[in-house]
Amino acid sequence: MATTLEELRSAMIELDEDRTLDLTHRLVEQGRVAPMSILNACQQALKVVGERYERQEYFISGLIMAGELFKEVLDLVQQPDERADLGSAGATQAGTILLGTVAGDIHDIGKNMFSTSLRGFEFKVIDLGVDVPPERFLAETERHHPDVVCMSGLIMLAFESMKATVELLRDQEKRLGYRPPIVLGGSVIDGRVCQYAGADSWSTDAMEGVRICQDLVAKARAL
Repeated sequence: MATTLEELRSAMIELDEDRTLDLTHRLVEQGRVAPMSILNACQQALKVVGERYERQEYFISGLIMAGELFKEVLDLVQQPDERADLGSAGATQAGTILLGTVAGDIHDIGKNMFSTSLRGFEFKVIDLGVDVPPERFLAETERHHPDVVCMSGLIMLAFESMKATVELLRDQEKRLGYRPPIVLGGSVIDGRVCQYAGADSWSTDAMEGVRICQDLVAKARAL
């Protein structure tokens, strides 16, 4: 009987490392499931793990283990030629992402999932943590000159912080020497929030966020 994505998802939710990796091996060997579908199933599992943590059904060790499992799955499903096709054969080629949860918000589960996904696709990630004020985003952007600035938020209060941070970065473009693309993320984010804050793009999905960053980096380097 063919291995299903649901089996993989369940194994990862239960933090069963041996079964998760065994099922991933089978799916890859079968060759009938796209790597991105495998990663999407694992991302869904990560969300469930995060929800269980918030309900205090899992401890922080469970979150850490789930993140490490996801990294292992990424290594199994991504072959070198596939990484090259994605334009991410190395960290310097994939790009640098500045990431943080904005001021007033201390949620980091989604941010951490996104960070793990980015690193799996060979991006260099500068993670500023949570409750990051606009001035810190500006200072770190000036310091690291990232290809993309990503802001995370899971509460409505984050909308104002995102807007303030985007406005500060835009006001200081002359100081920075360039206009960094800005991407918003979080389950409460949508197109209206993106427009309100003045950002370039948005996503509620970690893997989609990776694709957005890849596209933004590719477009900038094509100029």
